[in-house]
Amino acid sequence: MCRSLPPARPRRHRLSRATALLGLMLALPQTAWAADTPPARLIGLGASYVADALGVADGGVARGGGLAARADAWVDVDGGALGVSRLTAHIDMIAVHGPVFSDSWAGDAQGISSIQAPGRHHLYEAWVRWQASDNAAPLAIATKVGLIDVNTEFDVQSVGALFVHASHGTGAELAQSGPNGPGIFPMAVSGALVTASTAGKTTLRLGAFDAQAGSVANDHVPALRLPGTTGALLIGEVEFPLGQGEVQVGVWRYTRPLPRVDDTGHSAHSQGGYVLIEGPLAPRWHGWVRLGLADARSNPISCYLGTGLVREAGAWQLGVAMAHARLGSRARAALLPDAVVARAHETALELTAARPVARWLTLQPELQYVIHPGWNPALRSALVWGMRFKLAWAR
Repeated sequence: MCRSLPPARPRRHRLSRATALLGLMLALPQTAWAADTPPARLIGLGASYVADALGVADGGVARGGGLAARADAWVDVDGGALGVSRLTAHIDMIAVHGPVFSDSWAGDAQGISSIQAPGRHHLYEAWVRWQASDNAAPLAIATKVGLIDVNTEFDVQSVGALFVHASHGTGAELAQSGPNGPGIFPMAVSGALVTASTAGKTTLRLGAFDAQAGSVANDHVPALRLPGTTGALLIGEVEFPLGQGEVQVGVWRYTRPLPRVDDTGHSAHSQGGYVLIEGPLAPRWHGWVRLGLADARSNPISCYLGTGLVREAGAWQLGVAMAHARLGSRARAALLPDAVVARAHETALELTAARPVARWLTLQPELQYVIHPGWNPALRSALVWGMRFKLAWAR
């Protein structure tokens, strides 16, 4: 059972590239990037466009909806083709447009769309990766440094990536953290990490990222700084096989204390941890469950539970999922009347189905029901419907 931990800053939707791109790869197994390519090609190019047309049919802040979208264009450089073995580089430009559904209509805190964000366009990722040892070695070690989306390395929910809701990309208790998010969509962060993998497929990841994603003067502008310049987010994760599936166990902590949620004038460290179990359950069935906890003194959401099932049915992928976020005791005392105990949680139920209609296009009809949106006693549960469009190209 989830216990009450500390608070953070809801209503700020920081979702990751992994949600859009991993979901795209799951739904598009025959896309262009799966095509045969020379192993030592010098330059790889790619682009994707993910759009959500969502509307609130009942409840929430108001009825209505719109179209929000995220476009990425990236370049990958293979150092092996230049004689620099085991070196790769990656640059990704991003453009986001459209409304923030949660603010305008749904009123929820977690985010009914993983690509909603205030309009912007900027350099998203720019990093270099060095493979220090061969993958076939008993211990394969790699390092990565630059402007990095934390969710491309940590807390990656592969099965849950099919879904539109934000918390199935990065868990809500981690997504809420940091002065401007933990370095996930829509703003990556300066950082460095080391990955070590054994032949038995157990992987250890250790990362140090700047605590401030984006410029200190303007958090809509990317900034490349030494990790820890404005404090640091330290995060570690171990991943190991469990049957045909896998388990991820992660812990994270910010080195600089943040103001407490209950406005006492004191500060506390933002920290937490998560456990994710995912994988195949039966032929054509996949599932996952994820539990995350965060320090309730500095984070509003102290406990998050996500789970779901995905079934492959011919060309279709059918899924049902739940994202359950609970306020900590201090956040409840500060944000909610004492009598409104039932509003301690926000729970989003989702039904979705994805089908490729062309090598470059997937359509995904979508239905969500958000219970207690934003923990606001004045709002009724929100019924959300719509469609996700995914386009991809690579060479």
